[in-house]
Amino acid sequence: MPLENVTCDGLAATLAGLEVPSGDRIDLWASGPLTLIHSDESLWYLAICSDPGIRVMCVTYSDNAMKLGERVLVRGGMRILDETHIVLDPCLASRD
Repeated sequence: MPLENVTCDGLAATLAGLEVPSGDRIDLWASGPLTLIHSDESLWYLAICSDPGIRVMCVTYSDNAMKLGERVLVRGGMRILDETHIVLDPCLASRD
């Protein structure tokens, strides 16, 4: 479990040089403004942070009635897709 939350501004520094061994789970707790809310009627996809920084997407079961622009906290198992995209799955999201 992470010792603290990271903000959008601190993501790059927090992840710099991080290497995740294959098969290991690393949890990330991150907070920032909600920039995306989307559902496929089974799952919800919530994203925080925006370009040019690192974007974090939370795959979860509810939007918890959160709105775009609200400051939220996302917590979950981290998968780094590329230099600017992270997915947390499974993930929990709440107002920060």
